[in-house]
Order: sequence, then C-alpha cells, then structure tokens
Amino acid sequence: MFVLALTLTLAAQSSEEIAGRRAFHDPGLGKNGVACSDCHATVKDEEKEGDGRLRAGFSLWGVAKRKFWRADVNRTAHPTLSDAVDVCVQIFQGGQPLEGKKRTDLAAYLKVISPGSAPQPSPKIEPALVADLDYSRSEYRGGDADRGRELFYAACHGCHPHGKVGLGPAIAGKNFAEVARKVREGNGLLRGNRRGSEWSPAYGNNRLSSPQVADIAAFIETLSSR
Repeated sequence: MFVLALTLTLAAQSSEEIAGRRAFHDPGLGKNGVACSDCHATVKDEEKEGDGRLRAGFSLWGVAKRKFWRADVNRTAHPTLSDAVDVCVQIFQGGQPLEGKKRTDLAAYLKVISPGSAPQPSPKIEPALVADLDYSRSEYRGGDADRGRELFYAACHGCHPHGKVGLGPAIAGKNFAEVARKVREGNGLLRGNRRGSEWSPAYGNNRLSSPQVADIAAFIETLSSR
C-alpha cells in the first residue's frame, strides 16, 4: 500500500517539479559544492517543521507568492523569481546564470512550495555589521561554550566540519572577534566589497542574535586547530 501511495504521489508531480527539487538540493548546481538547500529551508515553520539546521537565509516556503525578492521592492533588478535565484547561483554557488530547462525546472519546484493564492511576506535579513570592523566589542565576548556547541552544529558544522576545512576554511581555535566578523560579514557582499572567491553568507540579527554569535564564538575557541 505504501509503495502504491508513493507511486501515485510521484505520478502526480510533473517531471519539471521533480527535476527542480533535485536541482534545489544539488551541490553541483554551481562550482563550489553549495546547494540552494544549504542556505534555505523549504518548510513553512522552520522551528516546528525544520530539520534542525540553522541556515543563513530564510525558508523559501511561499517564495513564488512574494511581491518582490532580495529587497527589490519595485522589481527593477529582479523582475522575476528566476532572476533573483540567478543571483544566488552566481554569488554563493559560483555558477553561471541558469538557462533553459534548469531555469524552468527550478521555478516549477519553487511554485510547488508556494501553495495557496494569498500573497506572502518578503522577509529581509537584518544585517548587524560593525561600522569600524571592530568585532572585539563586548556583545560578542564572553559567550557560553556549552550553548555554542549546539548552535555551532546547527549553523556552522555543515561547511566547517568540527571546525576543520570543509566547504569553508578551518575556523577551529579562532578568537571570538574573528568568528563574529565571519558570521556577520560572510563574504563581504553586504558591504559591496566581496572578498575574492569566498561564497560564505552572512547571518543577520534575525537569523542569529548577538548573544548566540557570542556563544558560537566561545565554543569555536575551545576547538583544537590541529
């Protein structure tokens, strides 16, 4: 019975939706091993329905029903959802603009996770950049390493496994100011000064609070760099 139900469910999905879902989770969509799903969940309520990961970006549930994307209120830079997706593919996944079938397949999947007809809000990351780049301030100092351990494995481990080299560079043993800057600045894009080929996203205040960043930093300082 389960096999029959699964077969019927898959049959109800179009080939474009299936291909789009695979593309969303495909680390080969770009060139640096990062998938769309590394930065975005696809559930309505991340806390209740999520997989336990703490991603830098908001969930894309309902994204096709949003009035605009990437804070482009008038849709001048990103007139369509696919245009907004292309920015991520190029900047964070190291790829080229999507064309043809990949573009339409991914759009089809994003429509699947945008059910209903009601418009959805367009969430915006709240940056927490330090004006003078001095992240050694008190708000990021003296965190709790025990709390930070749980947060680290939810938010950072995927790209910095146990603090070692992974999709991102090794960060084990880094001091709290270095960690805070990495979390808040990412690849520098928010300041309009992207650093080399780095792809790492920035966690805004509404994704990780300052106390949470301090806790993560405290835990990372305890990790051996060897």
